[in-house]
Amino acid sequence: MASGDEFDRIFEEYVADIEAALPVVVGWFERLKASRKYTEQGFSIDDIWPSLTGSHPVMIRIFRKHFLRLAILIESLDREEELEDEKEPSEEDWGTDDDDFEDKEDEDEDEYGDRPSEPYQVLIERLRAERTDLYAHFRQFMFIPIGLEDYLLVEREVGNE
Repeated sequence: MASGDEFDRIFEEYVADIEAALPVVVGWFERLKASRKYTEQGFSIDDIWPSLTGSHPVMIRIFRKHFLRLAILIESLDREEELEDEKEPSEEDWGTDDDDFEDKEDEDEDEYGDRPSEPYQVLIERLRAERTDLYAHFRQFMFIPIGLEDYLLVEREVGNE
């Protein structure tokens, strides 16, 4: 089963991609603001680009790339856990009563334990907690890559065609 190291690696690559893109993205946004293209028409820049620098196509591409990587990882871990749960008990388990284990399980325990269950937990929530400087570029970021193509990509990568 995959460890938290894989989530850490994806997060670190995500941060590196954002840092590499920022000079170009910030330059684009500064030129856009300086052009007064929207304010002359009575619009606030926030009305047109609510995520500000996060609205740049490169930032959306970076988010999408790592969102899908995380979706594949999470789906793969979910499937591994399902297969583990479906295994027949071994002879070592014979003679134990399922009721013996009931007290050991916390009824309110999250089925995912400590690992993320959704990509946004790594891409947005962790970024907000660990890299507030970069999180500022995703203010009001409202993009979740959805659709049949993305789902099929995840299914194909996980090996469930």
